[in-house]
Amino acid sequence: GTATTRKQELLPRAGPVPLPGLGPALSRLPPEVFMLRSSAGPVALLALAVLVAAPSALQAQDAADPEDRSVIRVSGEAIVEGQPDRARIRFAVETEAETAREAGEANARLMDAVMEAVRELEARGLELSTSGYSLSPRYRSARADDPNRIVGYTARNHLLVTVDDVDRAGRIIDTALDAGANRVAGLNFEIRDTEPYRREALRRAVDQARTEAEIMAEALGGRLGVALEVQGGAERPQPRASDMQLRGMEMAMDAPTTPVEAGIQHVSARVQVHFRFHPEG
Repeated sequence: GTATTRKQELLPRAGPVPLPGLGPALSRLPPEVFMLRSSAGPVALLALAVLVAAPSALQAQDAADPEDRSVIRVSGEAIVEGQPDRARIRFAVETEAETAREAGEANARLMDAVMEAVRELEARGLELSTSGYSLSPRYRSARADDPNRIVGYTARNHLLVTVDDVDRAGRIIDTALDAGANRVAGLNFEIRDTEPYRREALRRAVDQARTEAEIMAEALGGRLGVALEVQGGAERPQPRASDMQLRGMEMAMDAPTTPVEAGIQHVSARVQVHFRFHPEG
C-alpha cells in the first residue's frame, strides 16, 4: 500500500492570536505557538494559555504589599451602670367561699378595693392591669373509704402595677396590702430606655480594644492602621428581680413603710476588632 503523510497546516504569520481574558501573559510566547493547528483543536490551546497565565497570577500575588497580611486582632469589654427608673409590682388577691359564685364576687370586691387604693396614690407613670384569674374547687382530704368532696372554692386574681417613680414602690406595696392584697408575687426594677447605656458600653469596649492594639503595634515597632473588621455588640439587660418576691403580708408589719431598694443595673458590651498593622522599615 501507499503511505499517506498528514501535513501540518500552518496559519498565516499574522502575529499572536488574541484570547480575551488571558491578559498580557501570552504576549511573551513566540508566534509559532499560535500557528499550530492539530487534532486537539482549541482545547489544547486553551489549556496551554491557562498554564502560562497561572504562574503570572501567582507572581502578582507574591509581589503584593506584605502589609496586606499584617493584622492585629484584639477584643474589648466594658460595663456601664444605670439607675433603674421603673418598677413592676405583681400582687395576688385570693378569696375563699363555700360556693364558686361567692368566692368570685368576694375576689372582685377585694380587687376593686386594692386597685382604687393604689390609684389614689397618683404616682408618676402609674399603670394597672389584671392577669392570671382562676377559680378552682377545694377538696376535703381523701380517705380510702371516703371519696373526695368539694368543701369550697378559691378565686385568685393578679394585679400588675407599673410605676416610674421607683421611690414610691414601698408605699404602693403597703397600700395594696392594707387594701386587701394577700401576696406580693413579684417585684422587678428596670431601666426604661437602655439604648444610651448600650451605646456608651459599645464606645468604651471599642476604645479599650483600640488602646490595646496601639500598645501592641508600638511594642512591635510599627504603627496601627484602620479597623478592617468589627464583631460584637451590647446586651439588652433584663429587669432586675427583687428578693421580695413570694412573700406575704407580714413583710409590711415591721416598718411604717416597706423598705425597697432599686439597686443598680449593668449593661455590658463585648467587641472583637481586626486592625491593619504597618511594620516600620
